[in-house]
Amino acid sequence: MAVATSDPRGLLYCGVLPHRFLPLLLLAACARSPRGPAPRTEFLVANADSTFWVTSDARGIRMRGAPLVLARNGGRFHELYVADDDRSFYDAIFVGQRLFRRDLVSGDSVQLLSDGEVADMAERFAVEHPDERPLADDEEGAPNPRTSAMAELHLLDLHGPYASFEHLTDIDVRGGSSRHAAHGGVVDVRTGEELSVGALFGAAEAARIVPQAESAWRTARDSLLLAAGSRGDAARSAIQYFEFNAASYSITAQNREPQVQFTVPGAGGDAGGVTIPLPPIRVSPPSWWREVRSELPLGTAPLFRWPRERFELVARSDTGSGDRATLALRDGTKEWPVGVVKGPVRRVFFLDQPALSREERRALVRAFDEASLYSEQTRIVQAPRPRTHPNERASPRLIPASQRGAVQ
Repeated sequence: MAVATSDPRGLLYCGVLPHRFLPLLLLAACARSPRGPAPRTEFLVANADSTFWVTSDARGIRMRGAPLVLARNGGRFHELYVADDDRSFYDAIFVGQRLFRRDLVSGDSVQLLSDGEVADMAERFAVEHPDERPLADDEEGAPNPRTSAMAELHLLDLHGPYASFEHLTDIDVRGGSSRHAAHGGVVDVRTGEELSVGALFGAAEAARIVPQAESAWRTARDSLLLAAGSRGDAARSAIQYFEFNAASYSITAQNREPQVQFTVPGAGGDAGGVTIPLPPIRVSPPSWWREVRSELPLGTAPLFRWPRERFELVARSDTGSGDRATLALRDGTKEWPVGVVKGPVRRVFFLDQPALSREERRALVRAFDEASLYSEQTRIVQAPRPRTHPNERASPRLIPASQRGAVQ
């Protein structure tokens, strides 16, 4: 796979990357740059599940990518990742997921979120079935286990030190009870504390937008019930299992302005494990948003901008699917192509103001090098598993909340 880079004369060319980067760098821009050197800068571009390190200096423009999800707090970078917590037996599958934060400088990891319900079920099963042996890493369980308890943590988006997530639980016990549930939330990646809307945006904003969201849900529910009228009692019954919960929400942004998007979780019946997103609601920026604002894009599709003092970074998304973003540096009428990445671009971290310390730079280089060796067995961003076969694994991905759609 080619990666965009250029020589000091400003001619963009394509270098070769190992095959492991095929999912990360979809294309590289191989086109002639304008006359004159590109602006000197250095920054990280973050999309849904990867980070790209771009350097523009006297040697030209260079870009490398890695399957990293990075959060920055107080100028210090941390990696966020989700890992499986597999406690399965041959005839009983127990697989939860845990969210971790890893400090790039020290290398220390701290658990932020876990699924206690699945772990508790596994412990009870071990006590009640002392003759059962836990599966080894290379062993597969029964094709149709009598017990299956699985949980997934989906990292939706990041805004400063706050990560929006969705948690899904699927429990099926042959001859017993079954439960499928889902909920969203926001966790402080510094402490692991789940935060309410009021804690993040203030009590006054929570008092304003929560009733507004509840009203939007009542309108949406009535519309869904009306639409389900011709589908029979089953569809109407399923809608009744959805209940608004002010704690089920995520943070989004539009033109650098913060928004809150509530998701209505379903519990029970055919609604279990499903959430219905409501339209995002704009909120007043809290004090902590000042550090987030410059990382976010200005503009609307297909053109997004990150203006700087002497130039700006632009990302042009596909007008159709929006699954590719073409990056370029722009200074007035001049434009220097950087490359093409999987879109949309979510955040940009500029590294030259303030400049990285030597220790932080070494840590970031090491993180990119190590990430090239990641596998789904050792570390994942998100690994949703088909409910029909608990032993299968799917490709990692991260789903931005703004892409999930909303009930209008």
